[in-house]
Amino acid sequence: MALPSVELMGWADLSAGEQAQVRALRISADQVEYAGTIERAIDKVVDGQGDELAGLAIRRGTEIVGFIVLARRSKAPDWAEREAAVVSAMRIGEQHQGRGFGAAALHALADWVRRHWPQVHALSLSVDEGNAAGIRAYQKAGFVDHRERVAGRIGWVRYMSRLIGAD
Repeated sequence: MALPSVELMGWADLSAGEQAQVRALRISADQVEYAGTIERAIDKVVDGQGDELAGLAIRRGTEIVGFIVLARRSKAPDWAEREAAVVSAMRIGEQHQGRGFGAAALHALADWVRRHWPQVHALSLSVDEGNAAGIRAYQKAGFVDHRERVAGRIGWVRYMSRLIGAD
């Protein structure tokens, strides 16, 4: 099955209506437990946007279907490699899940990083082992385990990464 076509749009480049669409995205209580609320992800970006933090809306046509927070350098967690960008929050609206938007956005993310942060060589993330849907989307987008899992807040945490090349 081919991935749907999506576009990544920076938070500051969104119209007020598109920002409202991001704020209106809803995820399940289980997903909030794993990743936090969309509001918290937006607040992180609004408070800290800059060269080390990016909030990216996932747009399909005229509709916003999700939101990603990408961090690097001092905004990245301690476990991240020096020149990696970390997917620190990825939310796909409940009504849009299971349609390939997450995997498509992760593929598009590599292109965004090459254009905006060319010194970054990899995308990394951590995911709770119980988040099977998230793990499937990450694997579908080419992410692989890159270090040993550790005990986390909810259960075991996996660390996954994907090299950014000329793919």
